[in-house]
Amino acid sequence: MLAVLTITGCATNPATNSSDFVMMSEKQELALGQQAAAEIAKQLPLLDEKDPLVVYIDRIGQKLAAVSDRPELFYRFHVVDDATINAFALPGGYIYMHRGLLNHMNNEAELAAVLGHEIGHVTARHSVKQYSKAQAYQQGMAVASIFLPIPYGSNLLTDLVAMAVIKGYGREAESQSDELAIRYLSRAGYDPQAVTGILKTLKRLSDIKNKEKTDAGDKVEEYHGAFASHPETEKRIQDVIAQNSHTQGRHGLVNREAMLKAVDGYPYGDSPEQGAVIGRRFIHPDLGIQLTFPDEWVITNTPSSLQARLRKQKVFFMMQLKELSKRQTPEEILRDTFPDRKMFGIINNDTQAGMAHAQALIRMSAPHVSQAMIESHVFLKGRQAFLLSMWCERDLFKQYRDQFATIARSFGPYSKQHDGGVPRIKLYKWQAGDSWQRLSSRNHLILGRFTAEKLAALNGMDVKAQPAVGQLIKDVQ
Repeated sequence: MLAVLTITGCATNPATNSSDFVMMSEKQELALGQQAAAEIAKQLPLLDEKDPLVVYIDRIGQKLAAVSDRPELFYRFHVVDDATINAFALPGGYIYMHRGLLNHMNNEAELAAVLGHEIGHVTARHSVKQYSKAQAYQQGMAVASIFLPIPYGSNLLTDLVAMAVIKGYGREAESQSDELAIRYLSRAGYDPQAVTGILKTLKRLSDIKNKEKTDAGDKVEEYHGAFASHPETEKRIQDVIAQNSHTQGRHGLVNREAMLKAVDGYPYGDSPEQGAVIGRRFIHPDLGIQLTFPDEWVITNTPSSLQARLRKQKVFFMMQLKELSKRQTPEEILRDTFPDRKMFGIINNDTQAGMAHAQALIRMSAPHVSQAMIESHVFLKGRQAFLLSMWCERDLFKQYRDQFATIARSFGPYSKQHDGGVPRIKLYKWQAGDSWQRLSSRNHLILGRFTAEKLAALNGMDVKAQPAVGQLIKDVQ
């Protein structure tokens, strides 16, 4: 007989008044949140706590936290300085709003709705419940491994951070947080109908993103975060709003202009520290580099690399940065990057735009292409090496080689006077005769395809609708 001692517990959920299976005390929850927040600070670019946008978010967040079901916690509100449409919460009251989502909010009540949703994750202890389930599973695996060779012991803290930032806590938890958001909105005096506004904006953004992915030949993804749009979501939210209509939140605060002014002047997309995609061009003011792609290339900037693909073709590009710890030639860096691979067509001792340069061709398997021909370039800029790799099926290489060469030749130093800065949100008063199409004609190089739809969504509207003359809107310049 095997005796197994497992520490479990049932605690009353303060937000739902139901019993939850948990394996940690509140003290442990707060410590876990602190650890997870330290990991986030290492991994994501956060605006300084004294930044005006962070101060504004914190003020609204504290107002909602005070009327939540766990007002005794110290809540901390952060802004992630990137273009991602996302928000997430960690145990113990750590709330994160991505700047990309903030840019698309059109009144303070919408901001309060999303903050309320994330606070709901904290008050309902969704992360604690998920963590407890994972702990119980690992304990079960530990017992089983006495008899069976089952590997276990994954980093639960890393899993928790990934779940919060990327995966969410599951549809049931998201739905519960939607309902808690409406409760907190009403208690704080905001108009709970703001939930439907942000719901529609997220749906429009999802539709645009899916259009872009379909247009590029990529896989369409489904959004699972705050107020995720499913057939039953809008009706359920309206039912919850009706249940809360007796509170002071009915026809409450909206504060449209305050939200618009809060994001005025901030980058629309990525920040100068991360580089920016502007139509067919990529600029990185901090690294001092830029490059341009031919027509029909779809460009994606990620924290670890710049990626692109030819629309609806298996033709790819990736640029990565390598910080050098010793002096190396571009050819040496190429050989270190592709060890034990035969290279041919090598060009070395070359310069381009004042940078030492080498290039080579390599036959090997590459992402999305099993039998690829890779054209790889290295450019040296001080202690930094930029590795540009372009690949396609081997038998198609001659067809696309000119495009690869065009991209490589465009790589060079960044000049603010010549290349401009990152696109930013600018407030603008709607004029007689304006339309989303007319506004998009002057900045389609910034926003790329579907510009009119993107501008309308940025302002919480359908592309067929128009603001009133004199109404303040957000433009991108």
